[in-house]
Amino acid sequence: MKKFKNLKSTIALSAVVLLSFITSCRKDMNGLNQDLKLLPQASLAIDGKEASILLPGMMTNIESPVNYIYQGQQDLGQDEYAGYTTTPSVFLGNVNNFTYSFVSDWVDYCWDVPQQNILNTWLQWKLKKFDTKYPDLYGIALICKVFGASRAADTFGPIPYSKIGTTADVPFDSVQDAYTAFFNDLDQAITLLSAVEDKEPDADQLRFKAFDNSKFGGDYAKWIKTANTLKLRLAIRISNIDPAKAKTEAESAVSNKYGVLESADGGFFMNVSGENPIDEIVTSWGDMRLGAPVSSILNGLKDPRIAKMGLPADDPDLNGQVEGIRTGIVLSPGTYSNFSKLATSFSAPLKIMSVAESYFLRSEGVIRGWNMGGGSAQSFYEDGVKASFNEYGAGGVDAYLADATSTPAAYVDPKNHDNDAPPLSTITVKWNDGDPLERKIERIITQKWIAIFPEGYEGWAEFRRTGYPNQYPIKKNDSQGKVANGAFVKRMPYSGTFTNASKPQVDAAVAKEFGGDDSPGKRLWWDVKP
Repeated sequence: MKKFKNLKSTIALSAVVLLSFITSCRKDMNGLNQDLKLLPQASLAIDGKEASILLPGMMTNIESPVNYIYQGQQDLGQDEYAGYTTTPSVFLGNVNNFTYSFVSDWVDYCWDVPQQNILNTWLQWKLKKFDTKYPDLYGIALICKVFGASRAADTFGPIPYSKIGTTADVPFDSVQDAYTAFFNDLDQAITLLSAVEDKEPDADQLRFKAFDNSKFGGDYAKWIKTANTLKLRLAIRISNIDPAKAKTEAESAVSNKYGVLESADGGFFMNVSGENPIDEIVTSWGDMRLGAPVSSILNGLKDPRIAKMGLPADDPDLNGQVEGIRTGIVLSPGTYSNFSKLATSFSAPLKIMSVAESYFLRSEGVIRGWNMGGGSAQSFYEDGVKASFNEYGAGGVDAYLADATSTPAAYVDPKNHDNDAPPLSTITVKWNDGDPLERKIERIITQKWIAIFPEGYEGWAEFRRTGYPNQYPIKKNDSQGKVANGAFVKRMPYSGTFTNASKPQVDAAVAKEFGGDDSPGKRLWWDVKP
């Protein structure tokens, strides 16, 4: 955390290295309505470079590769709420986001990063009329825009989105309206990219390849599939609150000419320049360790992927086992530092969307009665598990899929047995067509949760939507009654970035969406599961 604080002064250098053309953090939302960027010289118009040069900053800030920004944007909240990671470090006297007492300076990053580096840049496309001049490149910008904004909406609730650029004081969209806008933007992106890909298959290599920071190497077809998969993800998200809209959007994504991500395409990963931020936070800072749900679920299921996700603990009390830490417990300096580190590497790309997720989304779609393009719920489920094993380079998938007896293990904390807890579930791996709907959803979501590790934004969102996989409640609750003991955080309250920029718009959004209570215990529009 010392480095997290001290490195804020280096943001300008990081921006240059990443070619992100970002502005510094903590600027207000008026930036969404101003032309703040100086564009390159006229010669960059050749082959669309004046526009494509804006794309790396948008795509790399879906999930920032800068160590302290990643920590603030993701790991000091979402990753822990998903059950993926836990900090062994004592931050702010153990009163912080992990105990549901929110630190505004930490939460700021969850909006600052997409606002300044994605939404502001998108506005430059519109102001410079690049959206009509380079429609294919604009399609990429729209996909980045929806990735960034949907993560923010799933964190806070209402956000400024559809009216950006129309007024000096941007009104907030409700979550429902934001989702409608997300679907519309993805449809436009898919249409724009498809038109060029169909007519000029090599255009992507000419105009985009050099600027594509993802593992796709500038391939428009794979970006179209990613947009369709994101559309399917968002459709599943609203399936409990608006099943008709969800079905329409999901079937549209799958039936599109390019379809959704398949194993041959690979997942949507973003390359890093220098050290992977997770690797640095784990190995150099010591601020991140494996979460207890990961070790309990995977150890109990005898899952070979656990060796690819976490390292054997150095603590002698754990006998070389892979073991995580519960979130929201009373920490003391050094007590849990030798629990399992995440298995990381220096230059590993950042996972934004695993290809396995695409299969699990279709599996759930089938059991909801949607047309997912052929295939059964079981076949999609098993293909998802196989794709995840392949991603991790783990063996033994056939035996794993046939296991109908192994279940998640109990959690034992040798440092403080007050933190011990029974198994999170009795779920097994093997598919059973005779199971009731809810049991099938739990099985799908449990495996999807494993596959998308450590992408906490999506893991936390799906836990709120479905309740799966079950998590360990925090032991130290500093929410002052806003989140009941034994319950879980539902959203992050608006931080200073929002309120300092436009408190009237924040107040209006909170009044309309949450009855005037900006509480972390308030459910989002799509979060309706009892």
